[in-house]
Amino acid sequence: MTVTVLLRALNQTVKFCSLSLMIAGLGGCTNLVKSGVGVTDIEQIHSDWQKQDTVYLKGIVENRAPFLQSGAYQLQDATGSIWVMTDSPLPNVGDEMVMKGQVTYQSIPIAGQELGEVYLKELEQLKRESSAKNNL
Repeated sequence: MTVTVLLRALNQTVKFCSLSLMIAGLGGCTNLVKSGVGVTDIEQIHSDWQKQDTVYLKGIVENRAPFLQSGAYQLQDATGSIWVMTDSPLPNVGDEMVMKGQVTYQSIPIAGQELGEVYLKELEQLKRESSAKNNL
């Protein structure tokens, strides 16, 4: 009887510890992405955009395009660059960003050729380090 009680207590302890680790791990995922772990290379998005849905990118803002109600910025990493549409305030050129975005393709057929473009819709800015800090 005592062995059964001990086994049940041990089983409950293992379940509780497993649940605690899972919950802690969920919070840690955001920190991993912010540090650059788990980000997608921009080149991979361009080459496999049909297989991509939501991605995390880390890069430097290389260009901006303000619009009336929204805007876009061009994010560059070591493998390439991509335009990101956003409703948030635009980052400055030179800012380092970690962001979450949805891969989107805009078809542009002209004279029998497909000149479409892959871009991202920004879902969340996870980290944004001002270029002003980088220059100090």
